[in-house]
Amino acid sequence: MRIPRFLIACAGVCAIAATHAADHRSALGAYKAKDYPACARLYGQQADRTPPVRGAAYDTACCLALAGDSEGALSRLEATPSDLLRSHIADDADLVSLHDDPRWQVLLARYRGDMASLVSRRDDALLDELQHRIDKDQEARNRAMRDPENAAVAATLGEVDRDNTAWLKAYLAEHGWPGYDLVGRSGSQGFFLLAQHADQDPAFQEQVLVMLHDAVSRQQASGIHLAYLTDRVRLAQGKPQLYGTQFHTVDGKLQPQAIEDAEHVEARRAALGMESLAEYTANIEDMYATPAK
Repeated sequence: MRIPRFLIACAGVCAIAATHAADHRSALGAYKAKDYPACARLYGQQADRTPPVRGAAYDTACCLALAGDSEGALSRLEATPSDLLRSHIADDADLVSLHDDPRWQVLLARYRGDMASLVSRRDDALLDELQHRIDKDQEARNRAMRDPENAAVAATLGEVDRDNTAWLKAYLAEHGWPGYDLVGRSGSQGFFLLAQHADQDPAFQEQVLVMLHDAVSRQQASGIHLAYLTDRVRLAQGKPQLYGTQFHTVDGKLQPQAIEDAEHVEARRAALGMESLAEYTANIEDMYATPAK
């Protein structure tokens, strides 16, 4: 099985999504079965990761409210940043049991005020440009996945990456890494995606890593994104990775590239809320398994 380099490069992001999707399906199954204590426990595990799975804290609160634990539900909501609450919170039927509590109106007032402030700071023009570039990135990569041997398609992908990298470099040189308060979590994911795909300029990726580290320290970026870019940069420098996010094929079998202090890689991954290396490896193998004939 030959796996193109660009596919291995994006495998980490895909594996994160696959793991989160599996966890979400388990919690959603409990919700649909009206097993609200189990639903609260499963979503709670996702919410308590570092960093948390987006939306899990809110879903935990809904399950707690449905299970009759109003105190637990309100505590969850009060501790959750407003940008991680659902936009329909005021009308969510799952939270009706909380409406008579005096803290409910206080919570709604805080949410509305915070969201108005966030919207006023959000750079919509920047987000529109970013989305345009992400669309181009994904279109080119999807074409390359469908036709990995096509030299013209590969050349187009390279052109898209060079153009996106030039734009990202110019933006970051002037503004630095954009935090959640400017672009939100989805926008931050988009900037990370472009940085991950800037492999043609490893020196630039090193600069991005410094910016991202600072943003993470201010809770304005994802620690998991930092782990992926750290591994990417270290391998480009000829050093072993730290988190085991980057894979290659050896004798036709997928395996992590060299890991420094491999004995403690699981502890480093757990500290960032990442799944175990074995689970991560299984997700990647599933994505690239050869279909049965």
